[in-house]
Amino acid sequence: MRRIRDKKQVEYWLQKGHIRENFDTENLPFSVCRFEKGEYLTRQGGRLAELLFLIEGEVQIYGIREDGSVTPVNRHEAPVLLGDAEFVMGGASSLFTEARTTVICAALPMEPYRAELDRDVKFLHLLLRSYAGKFHTMATLEASAKTIEERVLLYMRHVCANGEISGIETALLQLRCSRRQLQRVLKKLCEENTVEKVGKGKYRLK
Repeated sequence: MRRIRDKKQVEYWLQKGHIRENFDTENLPFSVCRFEKGEYLTRQGGRLAELLFLIEGEVQIYGIREDGSVTPVNRHEAPVLLGDAEFVMGGASSLFTEARTTVICAALPMEPYRAELDRDVKFLHLLLRSYAGKFHTMATLEASAKTIEERVLLYMRHVCANGEISGIETALLQLRCSRRQLQRVLKKLCEENTVEKVGKGKYRLK
């Protein structure tokens, strides 16, 4: 992770991400961080001292259970808030957040400004939307589905942006099935005219 300290660059990224529009409180001391592909923005069990606002790039959010299995949350593109649960609960991170591309984030220290943020209506609305969105995604993916086909359709309808699988690797992680199983289901759904292939590794609900 590299912290960008040039004031003009910081201001450029804050304006690009419309970061200040999410706050009633003025003059909050944001900084900007750059993460390279493969770096972790948050680690399960680790402390997160800052709220992170994804301005550019793509991240994968997931957890690992005690038995070693993966709890997928989602793959996110900007804009997204990281640290919502940590701010509310005041504890360690419960999820990993991994950069899938080069990522630019605005960062705001939590504790020095907690009192102001607790009274900031715009921020609290953002916090609620972010927390509820992640909870909904996890609940949807954990919903009972008897077959892989049902899981694929549930995933495409409720998790994928515009009902489109844009990467097989991401879908495999979240659906917990083999590549062969997923490709067989997608082929069947295409033949049934339920799904259409729109590019390499890309499938969209009709």
